[in-house]
Amino acid sequence: MESTIILKTERLILRPFAVNDAELALRNSNCPTVAEAMSDMVMKDTTEATNWIHWINDMANLESPWEILAIELKNICTCIGLIGVIPQQKIQGEVEILFSICDEYQNRGYATEAANAIIDWFFNSRGKTYLCAIVKTTNIPSQKVIEKLGFIFIEEREIEYDYKPTMFKYYKLQNPQNVQINLSDEHTEVK
Repeated sequence: MESTIILKTERLILRPFAVNDAELALRNSNCPTVAEAMSDMVMKDTTEATNWIHWINDMANLESPWEILAIELKNICTCIGLIGVIPQQKIQGEVEILFSICDEYQNRGYATEAANAIIDWFFNSRGKTYLCAIVKTTNIPSQKVIEKLGFIFIEEREIEYDYKPTMFKYYKLQNPQNVQINLSDEHTEVK
């Protein structure tokens, strides 16, 4: 099912990827900082990027939820990254937020702005109780974004990533409308 979600912020449009985004998706995935943080998403050529766009659009699922959207900068009408929420098998299917911004557009608040929009959409339209984030322990900039968004650090976890054990920081963000996270046993309780 192809996504029809479009979210707008002051400077950004979060929208489904289009096939004509393939070149930009390829370039973004190969930016040094992005490639280091999300090495499992680095693409080799435009054919692979086009196939990836078809795959993420086919995976869009309002029930799960499973959404990965392009981050388009309004003033130049170009894709500068991605934002999404997906059930992450590496953390037992809990829904994870993920994002990346092309290196040349980092440190301008775009990741935080996009993440706030998708978090609001996620909690308001899906009624879920919490959202997770896993960030490599070496990825300090993304940790800062996650913490700025209000996620609570739970623990460090070793997760298989790119066929090797990798240390991640595991975070949770509760839905402010109706839940409280019990940090001691990682279960979510509804108030």
